[in-house]
Amino acid sequence: MSTREIAYSIIDRLSDKQITAFITLFGNASMLDEVPNDETLEALSEAEEMKKNPDKFKGYTDVDEMMKELLA
Repeated sequence: MSTREIAYSIIDRLSDKQITAFITLFGNASMLDEVPNDETLEALSEAEEMKKNPDKFKGYTDVDEMMKELLA
């Protein structure tokens, strides 16, 4: 396992509070203060709705099929 993979594995196990501390120490802390714009908030809301009601939305198991429909 590479050093990067080990780091990702450790980060995946951190709590939200620990992630916030990590970003503050090692990342761009100003990103934590950014407020999503309306379009992003709408997309997040739509994703939550899709997670709660998957039977109301079409899903794909084949990327080629999905792309054909998207580009049709």
